[in-house]
Amino acid sequence: MADSMGQLKRLLSYLREHKLHFMAGLVIVLLMSYTNGVIPVLIREAIDGGIVTGKYRVAVRYALLVLFVGILNGAFSFSGRYLLVKAAQHAVYHLRMDAFRAIQRHRMEFFDKTYSGQLISRITNDTERITRFLSFRVRMFVYSVFLIIVSLYYMARMNVALTGVALVTIAVVVALNTTYARKVRPIYDKIRHQTGVVASVSTGSIAGVKTIKALSVEEHIQGKFEKENEELYSLNVEATKITALYGNAPFLVMGIAMSAMLYYGGRAIMAGALTVGELTAFLTYMLTMTWPLRALGFTIGDIQRSLAAASRLFEVIDSAPAEVDPPDAVELENPRGEIEFRDVWLTYHTGKTVLKGLNLKIRPGEKVLITGPPGSGKSTLLKLIARFYEPDKGQVLIDGVDVRKIKTSCLRKIVAYVPQEPFIFNRSLRENIALAKPDASMEEIERAAKIAKIHDFIASLPEGYDTVVGEKGVTLSGGQRQRIALARALLLEPKILLLDDPVSNLDAETEKRLVEDLRGILEGKTAVIVSQRLSMAKLADRAIVMKDGQIVEDGKPEELAKKGGLFSEMLGRGGWNGE
Repeated sequence: MADSMGQLKRLLSYLREHKLHFMAGLVIVLLMSYTNGVIPVLIREAIDGGIVTGKYRVAVRYALLVLFVGILNGAFSFSGRYLLVKAAQHAVYHLRMDAFRAIQRHRMEFFDKTYSGQLISRITNDTERITRFLSFRVRMFVYSVFLIIVSLYYMARMNVALTGVALVTIAVVVALNTTYARKVRPIYDKIRHQTGVVASVSTGSIAGVKTIKALSVEEHIQGKFEKENEELYSLNVEATKITALYGNAPFLVMGIAMSAMLYYGGRAIMAGALTVGELTAFLTYMLTMTWPLRALGFTIGDIQRSLAAASRLFEVIDSAPAEVDPPDAVELENPRGEIEFRDVWLTYHTGKTVLKGLNLKIRPGEKVLITGPPGSGKSTLLKLIARFYEPDKGQVLIDGVDVRKIKTSCLRKIVAYVPQEPFIFNRSLRENIALAKPDASMEEIERAAKIAKIHDFIASLPEGYDTVVGEKGVTLSGGQRQRIALARALLLEPKILLLDDPVSNLDAETEKRLVEDLRGILEGKTAVIVSQRLSMAKLADRAIVMKDGQIVEDGKPEELAKKGGLFSEMLGRGGWNGE
């Protein structure tokens, strides 16, 4: 309970900037509750003072009053809803931004163990639930509670016995609603989690549709999706069953209560202890309270689900580092591009140790090839240099400074990382190249594209640099995507260039052209290249062979090739002079 109250208090703190709108909206909802609570009294007066006594003008006067109250309620409903929704949308806007900024601050380890679908679900579905809670559910809760209080007040003034029947009815309905909320919350928590799982499976399947079709594993993927979808279906059916049982029970209880009131009220009218107008008012009050009482059940359950949604968002926000850089982070002036690993150990969240006391020094301007069998830790070296990961033990240094002590903005200018499969956004080619430097001039963008040897291709397109490519660059070839990624990296004029298997997905001719161009691109830069291709080895001044997280061979490529060790095995049987 204390934890829930803390979550609620924190959630309401996002309303701080629009608290006047929120409070004004609640006051208007209270006014609407009161005016709705007065309508049965007006109906009583119209019946007893006008219809029963035959006073036509009195009946008309009260009818007009009911109409006026109805119009007033319409105005209250609009203005109260507008103010509360505006305040809620503003609060959720900031909550969503906080969550998104936190996701951006998270280290790579976080994304290794968190489904992207879960994050998407939190940013979209969870915030939507919170919006509905702050705008609709809070409004319904305040409206329902105050309307019930107003109704009981006027009912008690007319007949205490019938009010007692109403109180018992309300108590039973509240008990049913409380039971419903207790039973349904854990199921809805499971539904939210399973919705994220289904989103992750579908997102991954859509993103990897080419691979799925190429391997003809559609049935396997469909089976996996069907399993998760069936679990989501079962949970929703279970929640629907509980909702159907407890959600409709209040109508049965209210029906029994109204039957009892008709029986008792009819006898009271015959005995002269109750008027026709008063009985009508009582029945109207019961009908008026039917929806608020039912809404309270949904609201109680929704409060729990909304707080659970808020908790998931706060978990993302709180688990992110407060700042990307430590307070003593420094800028590197005139970087030389020297890289050093000192006794570096790294274990992934899966428990696998990928680097074991690694020591390595790369001189400024040196071109180093990293090769070795799969899982030997090659790509991990690049990610440590770029500070996507941080070592469990040891240091990674650039120009003698630990990368953890270099400001991230500075590190991103010094070190450029080109992944094996570059991500091309569904934007123009100009925006894709200028991603790391949005304010880059057209001249700078074109210069980077020319160095990456992609300018001529872009210039040949009808819309040139304004050409919008499909999601993940589906309209581009593998070589073109690699060159755009290179241009993106080169725009910052980095001193260190990290290439993660840049030619693995290219055909022989495209690979040959890219390698030839890379000779010029790498001029004057420190380059670390992960690859098992002979073409990449010929670009290197030095080759490092890794196995089981350690360096097993180190030397000039041509010398290692002649030794007949693991290096020559990794390059294939063609030998150093082969192609």
